[in-house]
Amino acid sequence: MLAPYNLVQNNFTTLLHTFKKRQKWRVASLLADWAETPGCSVRLTATHYNLLMAACVKRAPKRALQMLARMRVLGISTNVVTHNTAMSAALALDDPRGALKMFEEMRSLGIAPTTISYNTAISACARCVDGELALSLFRDMEASGLERNTVTYTGLIHACAESMQLDKAMALFTYMDVVGIERNLVTYSVAINACTRNGQWELGLQLLHEMARKGIQPDTVVFNAAITACEKGHAWDTALRLMAQMRQMGLKPTAVTYGAAISACQKGKQWQKALALLAQMSEEKVKPNTIVYSAAISACGAAGEWEAALGLLQQMDTLRIPRNTICYNAAIQACANGLAWQHALSLFDSMKAEGVERDRLGLKRFALIDDLRQPPT
Repeated sequence: MLAPYNLVQNNFTTLLHTFKKRQKWRVASLLADWAETPGCSVRLTATHYNLLMAACVKRAPKRALQMLARMRVLGISTNVVTHNTAMSAALALDDPRGALKMFEEMRSLGIAPTTISYNTAISACARCVDGELALSLFRDMEASGLERNTVTYTGLIHACAESMQLDKAMALFTYMDVVGIERNLVTYSVAINACTRNGQWELGLQLLHEMARKGIQPDTVVFNAAITACEKGHAWDTALRLMAQMRQMGLKPTAVTYGAAISACQKGKQWQKALALLAQMSEEKVKPNTIVYSAAISACGAAGEWEAALGLLQQMDTLRIPRNTICYNAAIQACANGLAWQHALSLFDSMKAEGVERDRLGLKRFALIDDLRQPPT
């Protein structure tokens, strides 16, 4: 179909640039197949394959890696762009180890990695929960004289946070100011999460306020991280204020937002507010999940509101939301706190009937409840 147009090399390259820009991977693949037919006047080079891979990397990452394999079969030399794109394709396929393997392969071929190469590798380290390797790559960049930019630091902070090297994560965040590296939305999001994990929830909220001072508008992910920080600090009132602030900024709370806010209410022993948030989810057509209901049931359980807890457990069944060990244990605890022994034992039997795992905590509660319900001898 394309042959009559007598495409020459330059026209072909221009077409591929267009397909890359528009992410038209199917058309790009067809064009590549045509170019590989016998007698075609176009000779595919590394530049062409790089463009083809880039067109596929986001929407068809497997196809991008297939093109890399094709280059190897045809004996076409790869370059740093080829490997950078292949690493991105591996990450898109949730294969961070594969991305790191490609990075090492690039170095073994004598291809010098760029800042983009290192940034992608450090991002892969975060996915692999390997903070030490990320730090090693960061040092390699310095030794190679490569620029370490916002993406580099953000990826390294993330890798350290995932590896529970939280002090290092926050030290890097502070060091960005020292070396004049600008922080962006993602940097703050990662740092707030690190604060939350480290029990420094107040510092996490301070970072949220710092964003506002610097004119960086937080998104839903950042607010979710900040509300989770409130949960850790039992600051339910601050969590609700942050939700109100989200709405004022035109951001819609998600199931994650509600789950964190309901958990904050549970920790703050505000079971009625937790139920109000659950009702609000329904009004706003935000689909609840097991985590959200578990938090709400726990809130009722802590207050001994066993009837409300059982009602929520029944709602989960009606809405076909999976009921797990956590929500059953929370409901059993609610019944125990409300002295509804028979209901607690009935729930324990229901767990077995539904194939829900009864953990050690649940078994201890069962034994205790069974003893308490027995009349004194």
